[in-house]
Amino acid sequence: MKKYYLHNGTESSGPFSFNELRAMKITKTTPVWFDGMEKWKYANDIEELKELVAVTPPPFQVEEKSIPQPNQTTSNATYLGLSKNTFITVIVVIVVACTIAINIIQNNRSEELEAKNKKTEIENRQFLLQQKEIEEKNKLIEEQKLAEEERNARDKKQAAIDRISEIESEMAVIKDNLDTAKEKLAKATNFKVLRTSNEKSEELKRIQTEIDDLEKQLEDLEAEQNRLNLELDKIN
Repeated sequence: MKKYYLHNGTESSGPFSFNELRAMKITKTTPVWFDGMEKWKYANDIEELKELVAVTPPPFQVEEKSIPQPNQTTSNATYLGLSKNTFITVIVVIVVACTIAINIIQNNRSEELEAKNKKTEIENRQFLLQQKEIEEKNKLIEEQKLAEEERNARDKKQAAIDRISEIESEMAVIKDNLDTAKEKLAKATNFKVLRTSNEKSEELKRIQTEIDDLEKQLEDLEAEQNRLNLELDKIN
């Protein structure tokens, strides 16, 4: 159902339904606005409200007829103490003055409505500009965030690749050292000249500890390599 707003020249009121407007007895020059209108209009300029516009009657006047007095002719008749011609002149002046005043009031109201409409239009334009600025700012922030995430991902990927390369080099060295240690263990196990059993046992223990440490290092590097490969799969 359409809702109407009214303006008394200072502030707006509403919304009102059609039946509520009927009870309010609006006039021809009552400013009215409803959703879909670009500007305020007078009630008399809105087709569906014409039947609601109250008709303002003219000022009450009683026509006075001069009563001929004895020894007095009708040509000397007066109205409110004025001669007929003077009275008519005064009435004409009053009507013209009222018409001019009404026109001035209507023009002033039209100018006020136009000024309000321009103000509303400017405010709407400013609001749209602000919304556009906010959207552009949010878009820029989102793009910067995305670029930062992509840069971090590239850096993380490159760091993982570099570390995997280092691990492979370290593992190659450790494997060489491990092979050497195992060869030393085999030789120490079979070598029997000029050694006591305690010396042989200590040497074998020392070499085995070295082998265990190298295998532990190799195991840790393999675990780190597998973890970095999983991270690369996620990044890709």
